[in-house]
Amino acid sequence: MNIKIPTLLAATAFLFFSCNNKKTIEDKEIPAVDKTAAIENDTIQEESAPRKESINLFTIMPKDSSDIAFVSLSDIYPIGDEKDTLALPNLEKIGKDNAEYFTFDKIYRKRFLSKTNISENDSVFVLDYAKNKLASFAVKNLKTAALLNGYSSGEDWPYHNYDYMIGFEINKKYLNGFSEYYRDAIVYVGKENPFSKERLKPIAWKKIAKKDCPSKTLKNEDRTLLKNTVSGNTYLFKTDSYNYFLQDYLDSHKIIYARRLLVADSKTQDIIIEKLYSQSEGTSPAPLNYEDGPDANQWTGKLFKDKPQVVFGFLYESFGCLGISIIDKSNEEIYLQCDNRH
Repeated sequence: MNIKIPTLLAATAFLFFSCNNKKTIEDKEIPAVDKTAAIENDTIQEESAPRKESINLFTIMPKDSSDIAFVSLSDIYPIGDEKDTLALPNLEKIGKDNAEYFTFDKIYRKRFLSKTNISENDSVFVLDYAKNKLASFAVKNLKTAALLNGYSSGEDWPYHNYDYMIGFEINKKYLNGFSEYYRDAIVYVGKENPFSKERLKPIAWKKIAKKDCPSKTLKNEDRTLLKNTVSGNTYLFKTDSYNYFLQDYLDSHKIIYARRLLVADSKTQDIIIEKLYSQSEGTSPAPLNYEDGPDANQWTGKLFKDKPQVVFGFLYESFGCLGISIIDKSNEEIYLQCDNRH
């Protein structure tokens, strides 16, 4: 999955399958256009609102070519108030060069932990779901630090509070074997590891006939969004628990404008979740797995110990962060706290 991460990793494809083996998607030609209406049989449908996120997940990034990896928690530790003298030390005393990255002393560390409800006895859990590798670190053994964000530079001196990302420093040597730039890694801070030991599956899509996709009326807002599109390819992926159906929608230039995902119970055929991923000013549908190379974008499986299975990796985000969809009727979407400054 490619996760959209801060600018220091802008070159990285950020975010995200096979029942048995990874397979290259076949037939790369432009799909035949279904001349029938792409939104046939639509009716107005009530939509339930997603629940509030129930877990804070973060991303991790390399700090340039140094031996440091950095976990920003700025999304839950805003420090924009310049009058807040306990958020950061006096930057002018630190000096322009040293102020680009510095670790906290006891006073500022204590304030950071207090405001984020993190204990010295907690741990930082780093999971690479593509490599199925987990590393954990005691908070008391990690330094807290401030890193100048990728949109700021020496030309912005003197720096402001909001120019910084605040978080934990981890030595890269403890993350050997993780994905390049940690693009497939997510981070949790707390007392217990929330992640399941089960390995996620990269989805290997198989083309199917449109008639083999379940018939389900579109939500009213989705119907409006797709009014100028036509149907493209239809895909299927199966596991023991679920059948995943994906429908492409093409614009007037036969470019993929949106994709609709239906996840059905493999035994009852009931639709468990429905999602639409579309083009917008800040989003675009992510390529299907193995279309643009060996990396996977879409993943599914048992990510959390105490939650149902998940699915994610269908959308590139310019201004936001990756959303992880819980496969149950709650309609819960968990968004990473990725400190996106775009």
